[in-house]
Amino acid sequence: MKLTFLEAPICKGSPTDGSQFAFGALCENGLAAHFDGAALWRMEPPAVDEEAYHPSRKDCTAVMTVSRLLAERVAYVRREGSMPIVIGGDHSVAIGSIAGISAVYGAEALTVIYIDGHTDINTEQTTETGFIHGMPLAAAMGLCHESLTVGRKRNLYGKNTVILGARSIDPGEYGIIEAQGVTLYTADQIRARGMEAVMHEVLARIQTPVVHVSFDVDVMDETEFSSTGYRMPNGLTLDEAEAMLTAVLATGAVASLDFVEYNPLLDQSGKDRETVFRLLSHLKTYYE
Repeated sequence: MKLTFLEAPICKGSPTDGSQFAFGALCENGLAAHFDGAALWRMEPPAVDEEAYHPSRKDCTAVMTVSRLLAERVAYVRREGSMPIVIGGDHSVAIGSIAGISAVYGAEALTVIYIDGHTDINTEQTTETGFIHGMPLAAAMGLCHESLTVGRKRNLYGKNTVILGARSIDPGEYGIIEAQGVTLYTADQIRARGMEAVMHEVLARIQTPVVHVSFDVDVMDETEFSSTGYRMPNGLTLDEAEAMLTAVLATGAVASLDFVEYNPLLDQSGKDRETVFRLLSHLKTYYE
């Protein structure tokens, strides 16, 4: 299957600057060479009029302008028979990518495997920061303010959502996870039970024909990957993150993928860029 890499140049869903340059940095350092024949779609950051300030959903207009445009592109690429790979940008872009793939297949047909150091299922009522990169799953489930909606109100069901590797969870998120029937395996649970046992259960839970993977580099420990706005201890090793990603890709059901929160401004040596290429390279094994 042909791969199409889509730029999602937004950092305003988070409090840190730099992730919006990830796609450009990867292109400048050989993305096309790594994926010979893949299409590379740039996105000019859309012009946005002066924002009204919403403390519980900061920079909403800028964030959602990108997500709505991204949703259209994801849906178009998939309908054309290619696999959309979204390069963020902060994790708010998952609002758009999930909406795009859901528009093609329908919410009932979609499982989301969300690999992240956070659970990102806050609403504007539960958020402690107001940054939208902590809300994409709740937005996709139709739990947020209408301004965070793309396409239909609900693009995802909690019963078809699995969060892997989280270790920073806000108090209000636990109730949403339980109420929506989301499956959560924290980093501690994965370490205690072992990656093989956890992934065996995760794969058995996939009961839909289509999977979207949303991968945030902060799922990895700060000693393994430091070029991100959220460096946290007690995360997964690179080998563990790689095993998790490849296990899902090997199902053959993955229809789209996000790769977010890599900040090239923090990667002076290029070490973490090579880690990004290493992780993305598994797409060639299963989907090229």
